[in-house]
Amino acid sequence: MIITISHQKGGVGKSSIAWNLAVHLSKNKKITVVDLDTQKTLSYLYRIRNKQDFSILTFENDETFINYINSHSENSDEIIIIDSGGFDSSMNRLAILGADKIITPVSSKFIEILGLQTYEKILDEIGKTHGELIKTNIILNNINPNTKDFTDLRDFISNSKHFNLMKSVLRQRVDIANCVSDGLGITEIEASAKANIEFKEFIKELDL
Repeated sequence: MIITISHQKGGVGKSSIAWNLAVHLSKNKKITVVDLDTQKTLSYLYRIRNKQDFSILTFENDETFINYINSHSENSDEIIIIDSGGFDSSMNRLAILGADKIITPVSSKFIEILGLQTYEKILDEIGKTHGELIKTNIILNNINPNTKDFTDLRDFISNSKHFNLMKSVLRQRVDIANCVSDGLGITEIEASAKANIEFKEFIKELDL
């Protein structure tokens, strides 16, 4: 299975979600992370973690990336998690096209709708070019614990053929930033009960 964490907008938490997914799933699955972000955040965290409990790859050009995606067997038990960059590029579009599941993190701020409008156009262009409907799972991420009303965002998402709003919500938790900076995943920190529960509910909803 190939899971792509994608949004052309930066700063929405793609790398954090990709990292925490890889760490948690690697407990009982073969995981490979593909780091397409120009900042190479996950490659840096991988060195800090220094456990080699999953693999991490980077690609310098479209051709080698396409060959890698095409070589992945649908019957493989391996899960590939792609952390795409916060920009539109041919490689990031290939990551969308090659995915079995796409996850798009957004915050609850109204300005997020503008970013999703741009992303929706990208998905539409990819779909028309390749003759298929591209759908992504929208996860509300880094949400203020006191925020309960997502009406505007829900209304926008419900009117798009490309978006599926997940029931799970990942809220702002100090422990998330702290554990990542130490090369750990949030589900490895037992003291962070709320963050643990939220992320495990998110994984359960993904049905991996």
